[in-house]
Amino acid sequence: MNLSLDQVNIMPAPTWRWLGINSVPLKGSVPDFLPYSGEPLSALPEGVLISNGPFLGAEPETGMGGEAADFVKENSTYGLSLHVGPGVKVKKPISLNFLLDEKNPALADDIEVIADEGSEVTIVMSYHSAEELKGFHGGLTKLHAAKGAVIHLVQVQLLGSQCVHFDNIGAAAGKGASIDIIQAELGAGKVFSGIKTRLDGTGSNLDINTIYFGDGSRSIDMNYLAEHAGCKTKSEIHVGGALLDRSGKTFRGTINFLKGAKRSVGHESEFNLLFSPKVRCRTAPLILCSEEDVDGQHAAATGRIDAQRLFYLMSRGLSEMDAKKLLIEAQFRPVTDRIPDESLRAAVTDYVKVRLTKFEPVG
Repeated sequence: MNLSLDQVNIMPAPTWRWLGINSVPLKGSVPDFLPYSGEPLSALPEGVLISNGPFLGAEPETGMGGEAADFVKENSTYGLSLHVGPGVKVKKPISLNFLLDEKNPALADDIEVIADEGSEVTIVMSYHSAEELKGFHGGLTKLHAAKGAVIHLVQVQLLGSQCVHFDNIGAAAGKGASIDIIQAELGAGKVFSGIKTRLDGTGSNLDINTIYFGDGSRSIDMNYLAEHAGCKTKSEIHVGGALLDRSGKTFRGTINFLKGAKRSVGHESEFNLLFSPKVRCRTAPLILCSEEDVDGQHAAATGRIDAQRLFYLMSRGLSEMDAKKLLIEAQFRPVTDRIPDESLRAAVTDYVKVRLTKFEPVG
């Protein structure tokens, strides 16, 4: 099947075309889509329903854009709408574990989470495949947190290096609601990730923490947008990762203060470790403002490992290579420690360790 998306991960305010970061095409040949034959969903706890009803309010815009969203809807191989009732506090995470294999080489999952007033839920989604599989995953995830609701979303991607993968998220938060997103984009040869969250209600919150890992010739393209519409809203976007060999990463991070977002706060930061002169690391932080009395900040740090930190570890008996591997693992730890599923957390650790055994640092 032919995949042809002209523009995904579009910056909301374009910059010079020659920089090549305003958007990116997503094209290529992917396996045919067939209904997913696995059973990814864990048992549903009390107070959570599978719903076929309409989304609460307008469907949110997504970080990768309408083309990617429409592609998943048209080719969906797995769909699910979870509805958490008013005041329900779900203690255990709801897990969705997807395996791409010869029976299911292509997955297009359309997932919706509706959290009613005062509820709280954690959704853990993971994607796995064998290293040699030539597979494809395209995901569309829609989140709606009503007044005072809390949604925790954890997405872990551990696909093989010959897979193409995209995660497309759209979210909306009502008054006093919170949306917490953790992403571990560690696998696949081509990775695209987009998150757009609209903070509609007064005092609503967004917290995004993402880690990425590029080696070989992997490419990673991200587009995160926090749209502040209500007053006293808050967003935190933090991205960190490591690039090795000839890999490349592009990150677009936008904080947009709309009219009416008085006394809102938005922070974004990025920290990149580079281990080869051949990597390509591009960052485009953007703050848009149509309101007064707001606080928007961004920070980015990109470079080699600090020489003093490296010397300290080597003085404790580690080789230079082992010291650098340890620092990469430490870069990921603040995010991986927040994965609530112990077995998935262990799988992430093992996956990274296997990748690092092939690591031969340069410089």
